[in-house]
Amino acid sequence: MPKSVKDAALIEPAKIEGEEVTLRTPKQIALARFKRNKVGPYSLYVSLFFILAAFFAPVITHLWGLSSTDIYTDGLDEFALPTGGFGGISWQHPFGLEPGAGRDVFSMLLYGSRISFTVALVTSVASIGIGMIVGIAGGFFRGRIDALIGRYSDFLFAFPSFFMIIALSYPMVDRVEKTGIARGNNARLLVLIIFFVFFGWPGFARLIRAQSMSLRERDFIMAAQAQGASNWRIITKEMLPNLWPTAIVFLSLSLPGYLSAEAVFSFLGVGIQPPASTFGLVLSDAVKYWKVDPSYLFIPSAMLIIIVLALNLLGDAVRDALDTKSE
Repeated sequence: MPKSVKDAALIEPAKIEGEEVTLRTPKQIALARFKRNKVGPYSLYVSLFFILAAFFAPVITHLWGLSSTDIYTDGLDEFALPTGGFGGISWQHPFGLEPGAGRDVFSMLLYGSRISFTVALVTSVASIGIGMIVGIAGGFFRGRIDALIGRYSDFLFAFPSFFMIIALSYPMVDRVEKTGIARGNNARLLVLIIFFVFFGWPGFARLIRAQSMSLRERDFIMAAQAQGASNWRIITKEMLPNLWPTAIVFLSLSLPGYLSAEAVFSFLGVGIQPPASTFGLVLSDAVKYWKVDPSYLFIPSAMLIIIVLALNLLGDAVRDALDTKSE
């Protein structure tokens, strides 16, 4: 038996004017909105496909009998260009071969997307974590804490992050390598993530701060304070459940942004370097061969566009599903 009238209402369907109406939780309502979205489910499937393909790249390439580091010189002509049409595309090499070196483009893109997704996921989660803590601290406690956080955020916003990353990447990588924390591409990857997080959390913190200040004046927060609840309990039990939807939307919308940013900095030579491969590195190399092998430029570009577009559409669908004003 239900312990209370509220429990009974959640378990038993309500009847209004002779019609049976099943009560739904906020999660069920959001899921129903997401399913009704015309592109949301499809963008989710496409995004999951590329994410799983990236993180299972070693398994896929092994089953296909390929490697991202092996040189397939038998598929190159005397000018080091892929033989056959469309950049040497065949069943053995689905995306063709890399001009000049002879590496398999399919395995290169799989491993490259693995790096890109790692950067995007780690950066987004870290930015959300820092922004959530800082934003709640400023919005809930206000006063000097809010003023200090606000001035520090303004200081970070004043920096031209794009040029700062380009200018400071090499000294930072050198410093990381000298400390022995990481070397080579691992050091470059670590520095890139640090820069992205350093310049990425203030925007999310501002958003959480504004919502925390609004929640602080709500009746249920004031009632919890009147009952003597501690600040920790109010933040964790009352405020966080109301802030998670914002974090989920920010995560879904920041992933394509950080993935594109990693490709841009790798393209400019600031991020990952050969022999590793990312979208930026492949596109940087493909620009040199676009006249003799246009497929080498078209395939990575199309793949990157599809991934970013799917993630953006997924973010829009998640935002609409969690929007309480949509119905």
